[in-house]
Amino acid sequence: MLQFFRKIRQNLLSEGKTGKYLKYAIGEIVLVVIGILIALQINNWNDNNKKSALEQEALYNLKVDFELNKAELEEVIETIESNIDKSVKILNFTGNKKTDNFLLDSLLIATVSGPIFDAQNGFLNDLISSGNLGILKNVELRSKLSSWEPNLEKLARKEGYMEEAESDVIQFVIKNGSWLNVDNFNLPKSKTNLKIPKSGFETSNNVMLSSLEFENLVENSVVYYNITLGSQKEILKLTNEILDLIQLEMDGQKK
Repeated sequence: MLQFFRKIRQNLLSEGKTGKYLKYAIGEIVLVVIGILIALQINNWNDNNKKSALEQEALYNLKVDFELNKAELEEVIETIESNIDKSVKILNFTGNKKTDNFLLDSLLIATVSGPIFDAQNGFLNDLISSGNLGILKNVELRSKLSSWEPNLEKLARKEGYMEEAESDVIQFVIKNGSWLNVDNFNLPKSKTNLKIPKSGFETSNNVMLSSLEFENLVENSVVYYNITLGSQKEILKLTNEILDLIQLEMDGQKK
């Protein structure tokens, strides 16, 4: 092709047609520029298609992770709310409110069994550590994803306080009651196949209801459950917002 254009230029010059040569040269330059612009446009189009495909893949993987996070959070929140209700019920029977009709073994496990939220962060961590979070065009989505880890750290601190409160209850029961009595009441209703013998001591955990220390420890557990619950609900709200933005972007790319 280049040889073809070169022959044309040589013929025009040899024939002394300088004016036509200049016009031809200008036309040739214009054609070259147009060709370069078209090539750049094709490259940009290909790059945009690649970025769009990578973003769509990232959105899909994020959606999978955050749907799992949402499901686990909802389960964790439901358990914490149940633990609070059951622990408060215990407080209704402490001290001079104690009655023979109430069995502490039926509710005591609720004061020490607050679940911890274990977030699915694999893909998001990879996206951030690789510096590819910018592949997501939605600025609000990037901002909320960036706030995810700090919110988890905040929750982890509160879950730590909750576990300390639970540990205090556990230690009190170890010294003043019988976990065998509690487990023998609860294990038959659980899915575990674990079988344990009855306690070799004639003791009733209801005796602990007369202890002011026990009442304080249970109340402390309720307080930290409630504090943790507040953070878990905040993270669930953030999770729903992230999922809504992800879905919005995925739907937008389909159009």
